[in-house]
Amino acid sequence: MEHVIYYTAICASGGIGTSKSKYIGFECAVAAELLPNRARFHQGLHPESKMVYGDFTAKIDEIAKLHIEKNCKGILFTLPCQPFSLAGGQHLDDETTWLFLYALQLVKKIIELGGVVDWIMWENAPYFISSKQDAIITDRLGGKTILQHISSVLGQYDFHVHAKILDASFYGTAQARKRGIILCRRGQVWNFPVPDDKQLTCFDVIGDRKVYTMLDSGRMRDPDNEFHRIPYVSPVQEVFIRLIPSGEAAINFFEKMGWSRSMVVNPNGTPSQAQHTNSAFARNSWDKPNHTIIQGSDSLCGDWSLHPGNFIGTDEQGRSIYSDPRPYSIAEIFALTGLDDNFIKAIPAWARPNDDLLRQLCGEALLPNLFNRCLANLTD
Repeated sequence: MEHVIYYTAICASGGIGTSKSKYIGFECAVAAELLPNRARFHQGLHPESKMVYGDFTAKIDEIAKLHIEKNCKGILFTLPCQPFSLAGGQHLDDETTWLFLYALQLVKKIIELGGVVDWIMWENAPYFISSKQDAIITDRLGGKTILQHISSVLGQYDFHVHAKILDASFYGTAQARKRGIILCRRGQVWNFPVPDDKQLTCFDVIGDRKVYTMLDSGRMRDPDNEFHRIPYVSPVQEVFIRLIPSGEAAINFFEKMGWSRSMVVNPNGTPSQAQHTNSAFARNSWDKPNHTIIQGSDSLCGDWSLHPGNFIGTDEQGRSIYSDPRPYSIAEIFALTGLDDNFIKAIPAWARPNDDLLRQLCGEALLPNLFNRCLANLTD
């Protein structure tokens, strides 16, 4: 690549979302991570980048100087989405709600020190850019929403600020993950990428049974595929999960078939609280994008967390049964996140057996193909 554009990434989820930007001439040169394992993971993926470890709000001067030293031209803010996420319960009274104010301070500091900020991208839950926000936010911002406040502050520096909710399944990822995106460009408009005509489906990326072989409690890992491994699944729960076809959730499907919801049990066979949750023990569809992958993607009763499965026959009662009564393997999570072989090769040795960390990072990260689609429009 003849010309590389360097950028700073704040709260970058271990560098997963930025892992493919080098393919199109953009490289993360400075990053800030709060947690040590994320900082360490990021350095494994981006060994040439400068890492600022700890609370970035206390290290604005340091980050600004590194941004200038490394000749960075842009900033990516993927601030924690928990305060704004419906899945996270929207804890707007949490202190992390206000991290965007410190992000703006960083932009100001870089410019004050004579540095360059040509573009800024913000990625968060859709509520982050909502035109109707709780009084907890608007009261503190003088009647403004977060987007209005960001636009007001950055407008003083000649940034054109535009926001939109994008569904990653229309941008090269087989995951129906809607994110609030703000694109800011100094002196001109940064256009949003054009969505694809067709969404990627689960089958498109994990449908090859030679690569993603069948797994269950009797075969929890593929010896020929390091990351095609699953957490323990109780044989007791496998019995009723095998009855669920692709695209169906246990409770709704069982009631449709005239079966009792009491079939939904805990690993020890006792009644499960998930008997009252319509999206628990739910299989994704082969012919649709996957539902949003969350940090706890190893949970059987998480929202739409199960493998689609394939018809494999009937049981002794004549009921259809389906393969893969399980959550996704790590390898499948990678594929549904849009990660490639180069990413897999770059995973540090210490992190490779850490399933909890890998699932957490994929569940909270900016999706790399969506990021690349946005970056590509900067070169227009």
